[in-house]
Amino acid sequence: MTGYRQANSSDIPALAAAMSRAYSEAPWNEVWKEDRAIRRVSSILGNYGGFGVAAVENGETVGAALGFIDPYADEDFFFVSELFVVPGRKKQGIGRGLLERLESELRAKGIIVIQLVSIEHNTGFYRKCGYDCDGVSMMFKRL
Repeated sequence: MTGYRQANSSDIPALAAAMSRAYSEAPWNEVWKEDRAIRRVSSILGNYGGFGVAAVENGETVGAALGFIDPYADEDFFFVSELFVVPGRKKQGIGRGLLERLESELRAKGIIVIQLVSIEHNTGFYRKCGYDCDGVSMMFKRL
């Protein structure tokens, strides 16, 4: 059975390993070196209000939702930097469970807006979880 709990700094190696596994398959097919994955997770949790929820089964991290508080003019938003589930455990409700636990934790902190960036491949999942697209476009430039 999957349990959900707040992630902390002692979880960083396990979170990094799970993230690496999650992004190793399609549509990403990414190869994450351990030090880069640890750096990524550490960076997210080290941001202002860095916070995360981990999904754990039999002592193994099988997914997480990680992000940080983004202060704005009249309220704080929470920006989800990473939401991932390891291969073999996707499409089993873990991602939805992570978002539900994250939302509950954030409501308790008085945060009522969550933002994230998603690839097209995952927008159906987020819509099923009640998320909507706004009028913002993701812009980038490779230097």
